Amino acid sequence: MPPREAREGGGGQRPTFLTLRDHGKVYVADLPRLSDGQLTHIAREAQEVLESLNRRLRELEVQMTLNEVEQDTRIRAGTKRDVTERFLAAIAQEQELRRSNPALRAAAGESLARAFLELARHRLPGSTFDSLLQEALAACGPREGQPEDSSDAQILRLMRTEPPQPRPAALPVVLTPAPDSPLRAG
Repeated sequence: MPPREAREGGGGQRPTFLTLRDHGKVYVADLPRLSDGQLTHIAREAQEVLESLNRRLRELEVQMTLNEVEQDTRIRAGTKRDVTERFLAAIAQEQELRRSNPALRAAAGESLARAFLELARHRLPGSTFDSLLQEALAACGPREGQPEDSSDAQILRLMRTEPPQPRPAALPVVLTPAPDSPLRAG
């Protein structure tokens, strides 16, 4: 599903996405919610797209003269290559953020449950995480004979109060077809 800005049609900027064979449209804004495996697969597929675009651009450069259609193809391929390179950079940045996340490293040092909770807090939208956290709190609520300050309750309470680490803002990529382009009519 596209990010909220795209669904609401607001703002002058369109969200950055890449259309891939196996995944359809993949938005840069959705990268943080993907699993490591999905990110790796998308990066591999985007790299294949980039290599294909680079091959096509080299073929067009070799030709002495280009007709109007070939010139248009070269421009579109160059633009898509630039978008694909920025998309791959966004994937690399997301993977680096995951590798160097100090809160996740600290949580992993404590327990699998804490690490899983930390991952969920970073990857799930706020309302989804809050709902799941409330459900977990209810399921782990105090029982007869169990002290109220168990380690699970402490972890859940800590996860509720610690604000998530802020992410660096992504730079938007906006592509606008030329005024006389047939893409504008569609």
